[in-house]
Amino acid sequence: MDKVKLFVPLGTQKFPFGRIIQALNGLVEQGVYQPDEIVMQSALYPIEPKFRHLGLIPQEEFDGYMRDAEVVVTHSGVNSIISCMELGKPLVVCPRLHEYGEHVDNHQMEIARLMQEKYDVLICTDMLDLPALVTQAKTHRYRPWVSHRDELLAAIRDLIV
Repeated sequence: MDKVKLFVPLGTQKFPFGRIIQALNGLVEQGVYQPDEIVMQSALYPIEPKFRHLGLIPQEEFDGYMRDAEVVVTHSGVNSIISCMELGKPLVVCPRLHEYGEHVDNHQMEIARLMQEKYDVLICTDMLDLPALVTQAKTHRYRPWVSHRDELLAAIRDLIV
């Protein structure tokens, strides 16, 4: 797999996220990134990307992009955020916003704010801020993700037994 500078997983949402595509297209047009240095994974492309883009991909390929990218720029999907944090990847969270028709409500903003409060992740709501946040992400250290999965499973086992 070629080394990519930005991996942009947007999940399987059937809502357009044209703002992020426009912002990334602008970075390619300005020469900040070459088209092959950005890889986006999305179920929907309302605007033609000027960079590498994929539909749904096998988990193994997804994990490879996640591992190898310099910075991950993702929507505010919990799985995407936690996957980045488990790998310790530089991360910028771009929540889909209801006012732009990017989701049915603003729960992604609520998730992003919670992750910012608890873990100090970087959030981008204005795409003009994206280049600076990507640069900042390379040196920014958010608080490590701590899973409570084992404790939860133990509590459930205790209830069942």
